[in-house]
Amino acid sequence: MSQVKWKISLLFTLITLSIFFSLLLSGDKFVEHGGNITNTTALAGSSSGEGQIRNLITRLEAEDRETKLNAATELGRLGKPAASALIEEIETGNLSSGGETRNYMLLALLETRDERAEDILSGSLGDKGVSNMAAEENAAGKQTQREAATDIMQAIETKDKAMRESLARSLNSEYKNDTDVLEEALNAEEQNSSLYTSFVLSKLGPEETGSENEKLLKALKSESGYLRVGAAMALGQKKEKAATDSILKMLSQDYPLARHSAAMALGELGDERAIGPLMMELKNNEKDYIRSSSAVALGKLEAEEAVPYLMERLRDTKASVRSTAALILGKMGNESAVEPLINVLESGKEAEGRRIDTLNTYADTRKSTVLALGGIGGSQATQALTNVLNDNGEMLEVRLAATSALGNIGSPEAVNALKTVFDNKSMNMGIRNGALAALGKTKNPEAAGFFIEKLGDKDFGASAREALINMGEPAVEPLIENLKTEDQKIKNEIALILIEIGDPRAVEPLIEAYK
Repeated sequence: MSQVKWKISLLFTLITLSIFFSLLLSGDKFVEHGGNITNTTALAGSSSGEGQIRNLITRLEAEDRETKLNAATELGRLGKPAASALIEEIETGNLSSGGETRNYMLLALLETRDERAEDILSGSLGDKGVSNMAAEENAAGKQTQREAATDIMQAIETKDKAMRESLARSLNSEYKNDTDVLEEALNAEEQNSSLYTSFVLSKLGPEETGSENEKLLKALKSESGYLRVGAAMALGQKKEKAATDSILKMLSQDYPLARHSAAMALGELGDERAIGPLMMELKNNEKDYIRSSSAVALGKLEAEEAVPYLMERLRDTKASVRSTAALILGKMGNESAVEPLINVLESGKEAEGRRIDTLNTYADTRKSTVLALGGIGGSQATQALTNVLNDNGEMLEVRLAATSALGNIGSPEAVNALKTVFDNKSMNMGIRNGALAALGKTKNPEAAGFFIEKLGDKDFGASAREALINMGEPAVEPLIENLKTEDQKIKNEIALILIEIGDPRAVEPLIEAYK
């Protein structure tokens, strides 16, 4: 009987030892260390612990956001060994995925609660803050004029492109196959002088002497109309001021297609002597495309004295000229144009079964007018745009343009109008999304608060993150305030956004939030 007991005891001991070594090898035993639950294998510096940390750091480079957030949390639980590995990676900068992975590493480092995190975070956010400030100062130094809204500039570029395409078609019709390279240059998305120059030089005889610009200047006086057009466009792109007098002469005396190209070239040359002649063409030329190209040129010259002439063109006999004039007024931002622009919108609406002005019913005219009001801003423009946004009888594309325009204004009233539209679940989804995108363009702290509320939304969370990052400095204080949340996932999202923005003010609040 004692022999049986001895065998049972031996078997029990073997089983116990087997379980113990199994647990030890798998690294499943944990001990309390430095306020974190830390793997004993990692603490011992074993290869399996280091491998686990290395594997988690690699997962920070995954495409899936959830995977990266989970990896950061797991690294946080591993404490000091993970912090040391993260700091080494951050300081060596050997990251295949660049800044985004670095941001997740900083989040993971915060989660380790390691005392070294503050210095590392201060260095990282301090560098970003200095870099961002330098970029802003550099941009401000280069910006000598009022900056126009991006969507207005894109709309003007579209007009400019359409005018070049029209010129290309007209030249082909008049000169048949002699203008292939010139047509290619006019239709090019990116404008530069080389295509125009190569066309002109290829048409000149070998006997022509002088430098490239000297030959182009001579070509402005060629008997060939398409050579004059090509030379004007080339010299305009080169910003060759010596060409101004000859191109001004083309504007007033040449045939229509050459005058059209002369107006476009004068806008590129930037010589203020062209303002008066361009205003006369805008006022008096019988060709709508020359009136349009003169308007665009005056916009490029930032000619404030042209505002009355442009407001007059809001009643032009051609809708395309009205549209172009509206966009240029929006680019200039002159408040005196607000009332005439609102009149365009009102006169195109149906009242008592009729419209006062049918040309103002066209979508292009109305969209351009809406964008122009957004470029100018002010309470009167904001109210007019809010009315357009909420008008179920208005064209969808015009209402979408109104969301963008309100985003450009970015005042508290504009923000409230956009928030109201977004929160209205009965509103067209395209308009709601447009309102969300427009809110993202504002630099208003109220909009920042709105986006922070949406971070946990499965449909709009990604858009909210992007909007807050793009908002930058105005979003920092609202984000810091919301670090106090008890929701760990939202806190991690906010921390990542603050790290991405890189404002040094966030360092202490981030350290405090993760104690």
